[in-house]
Amino acid sequence: MLKKSLLFLVLSLFLELNLRAQTNKTDSLANVLEHYDLHNRNSVLFVHFDKNIYTNNDQVWFTGYLLKTIVGLAHYNTLYLSLVRDADSSVVLQQKFLIEKGYTFGSLILPDSLQSGSYRFVANTNIKFGDKPDVEFLQPITIKSTTINPLVASLSLFKAGDETTGNGTVLLKALTGDNRFVADAEVSYTIGRDRNILKTGKAKTSVIGEMMIDFPANRLTNENNLVSVSVKKGVSKEYLNFEIPIKEEVRFQVSFFSEGGYMVSGIQNKVGWEVKDRDGLSISAKAVLFADDKVLDTISTDLSGLGNFYLKPESGKSYKVKLLNENKLIGSYALPESLKQGTVIRLNSAIGNDEIRAVLQSNIDETIHLVVHNQEKIFLVTALDMKNNRPLKVLLKLDSVPKGLNTITLFDGLYRPIAERIFFAHYNELSKLEILPEGEEFKTRDSVKLNLKVSSSGKLLNGLVSIAVVQGNRINLSSRKNIVDFAYLENHTNELPPSSSGIKLEDLNYLENVLLIKGWRKYKWPHQVTEGFPQEKTISAFEYRGEITKGKKMLKVPISLTTIAGSNLNAITTDSLGKFVLPYSALITEDKPKIWLTINDRNFSAYNVNILNPFSEIKSLLRSSHYAQKTQNTSVLQSGSEGISALSGIKLKDVTIKKVKDNSIFFASNMNKCGDYVCGNGYLNCPNHRNDPKNKPAENNRSYKLFGGGTTVYGGCSADANKPNLFILDGISLPKEFYVADIRNLNEPINFSTIYWNYQTAISKTGDTSLTFTTGDLSGEFKIIIQGITDNGSVYAEKTITVKK
Repeated sequence: MLKKSLLFLVLSLFLELNLRAQTNKTDSLANVLEHYDLHNRNSVLFVHFDKNIYTNNDQVWFTGYLLKTIVGLAHYNTLYLSLVRDADSSVVLQQKFLIEKGYTFGSLILPDSLQSGSYRFVANTNIKFGDKPDVEFLQPITIKSTTINPLVASLSLFKAGDETTGNGTVLLKALTGDNRFVADAEVSYTIGRDRNILKTGKAKTSVIGEMMIDFPANRLTNENNLVSVSVKKGVSKEYLNFEIPIKEEVRFQVSFFSEGGYMVSGIQNKVGWEVKDRDGLSISAKAVLFADDKVLDTISTDLSGLGNFYLKPESGKSYKVKLLNENKLIGSYALPESLKQGTVIRLNSAIGNDEIRAVLQSNIDETIHLVVHNQEKIFLVTALDMKNNRPLKVLLKLDSVPKGLNTITLFDGLYRPIAERIFFAHYNELSKLEILPEGEEFKTRDSVKLNLKVSSSGKLLNGLVSIAVVQGNRINLSSRKNIVDFAYLENHTNELPPSSSGIKLEDLNYLENVLLIKGWRKYKWPHQVTEGFPQEKTISAFEYRGEITKGKKMLKVPISLTTIAGSNLNAITTDSLGKFVLPYSALITEDKPKIWLTINDRNFSAYNVNILNPFSEIKSLLRSSHYAQKTQNTSVLQSGSEGISALSGIKLKDVTIKKVKDNSIFFASNMNKCGDYVCGNGYLNCPNHRNDPKNKPAENNRSYKLFGGGTTVYGGCSADANKPNLFILDGISLPKEFYVADIRNLNEPINFSTIYWNYQTAISKTGDTSLTFTTGDLSGEFKIIIQGITDNGSVYAEKTITVKK
């Protein structure tokens, strides 16, 4: 029997339509939510790349999944893929691929000219929402170049400050990849941030590749201590940033997140907190909680920098936290002031299967409205009468709530938001993928058989998955993405800290903290609608558009054009003003990613053709973005009272590139202009010999062997063509087949880091799905990574096997 001070309420969600129609206010709230969604909608795209550590001239394989769209699926036809260098946001490669029924399959070869460093693949679709792509997917990658970098620059603190001049000094060093001095390199530098600039300058490196950059040490603050440098030598450029250490700088960022949004005086509140260093890296820390100057408790964060504690704040008192470092208290971080009046929400657990239990408590008598929704649709609206300091227990039955993240928002009597909490519904219904290899150790050039099974709640499911088997040292775990975490968490929340688990969703403690700390990011969504949005966004498309003029005059009659994409020939007719749009079907090419456009008129030289390449617009957007690949390591503040082992990140085993001879590095001259070559054994574009100096350029009308079997007559290279009535455009590439090496041919080495790739495999719910692949000549650990979609949402799994000689 419950005490009189504690009420108990069960809310079933199957009465959705009746509850939504209770009052005009409810209908108005639904309209507000719909209006909010219209202005904040986005598509969801995930791309599975075979690995995230590549070498220059490496092969990239990928499968793209459109998980959600803002318009009908039939409108999506092109994936725009760009490779962007992190240091300066320069776009080094762009290519287009066909989207069909929500999937895209593709492969590409990375440029030989790529230097070592951090890059990112950026994927967009052909749909625009407003003036930007409707979706953007980022995959950080690392390039380990096989070429000697002609310019490697570094910055370090040479002197913190001189007593006489008051200046400090930063040392710039410029070397080649084989440690030779780079003299007379052009250097431009800026000291400061944004509008707070202390100094700019230009100079050249000395004969030993060095240069000193002085800065006014007594004027340094956190707002101006950034040194930004560009170094240029010939065609090579390097961009560097260096933060000058400040003696009294703030070393840590400490943030507090009261459950539901705000602490309320006189009520027990659950408070999440997060600790990062100045660079945004997670910190595992211990701290002391104070009320005024009185010690209340010792609190801590986990290896992801997240933690929580309980606090019943009193009016008139201030609360703060001091971090423990080597038995010393450092810093002072104030908690937000508590509200004198208000309502709090506490969840027993934010991870639910068929129900969620909550406790609501207010320090005043008031009527509140509880709304359960997912930012797109309302599932429940009900009024609750709250009594001063009388907790109300609520049991939410999740019958009509979809699997994944959902939101509870509390409104006051005037439908103003007062608290909000997200939770995960039907956690037990997540799909599970089992990878069952016939053994864990295999020999080189061995056969490996896998059995695959997908299930949810004990029931087998159908699925479509992509499969990669790659060297373990080609996977950087800190920048790896999987479709399950992305679909259910990362796509809906702010940037998440690292987890010690491979899949964030499987780490329940981590998930509880994430839902608490990232749980009120959209707390102001009703106010956004009240305050108004900018002009309504329109939906359009990235596409080839052009205009033909005769001299400087507009046309008066249409003119005919032809596109040639291998065997795909299409006739296009402009309108009477000479304007035209190229349909995506005319751009599809099975061979090279370039197509030809010609004017069907003998007097073609009299016409001017202006073409808008959609990649130019995307490139402009990418250049204006700034992206720094964060190292997902965590550090530990040593409290002195207890040793805490840190999640030290990923100890990556570097890809070692062995250089035998200098002429084995530079081999671009052994290809034709299209990058086609023939190996010493007569195979066209043999993947085993992509870097072999013995290769020869492929020649027109010559017969060559194909790596996968058979022969072909080389049809020539379109890049060699030089005709006045010829415009080269970017085509839409179709997927290339992943050729499986012949393990019986001992004359051919098999040194692929990706030994197996499958764009899409169907898994049947009628039983196990089997597949077989072969190992190559490389030994060590290999990762089997499988991800995709099922009848019941996304799925991911990985398995490690060992290959021994």
